[in-house]
Amino acid sequence: MELELWLDKYDIKKMAMRDLKHYLPGYKEEKEEDFNEWHTSEGEKRKYISAKVYLEYNDSVFAEYVAIYGLDGEAEDDYLIMV
Repeated sequence: MELELWLDKYDIKKMAMRDLKHYLPGYKEEKEEDFNEWHTSEGEKRKYISAKVYLEYNDSVFAEYVAIYGLDGEAEDDYLIMV
């Protein structure tokens, strides 16, 4: 399926916002100190750059590495997901 069709069919923005609203309360409860450091005040925009690297073996993706950087070039977070 072409990417544009998939995006239209599943409304990716709506899905991501729904999932974010589900994720944040648990994150705040489990890691309140990290959450409070990450959280921005109302009206403040959080700007960052993220990069994703797919790790492949024999033409098959087995993991994703995501790095997040502030606009000052400093690393803010990163994580590895096995897929």
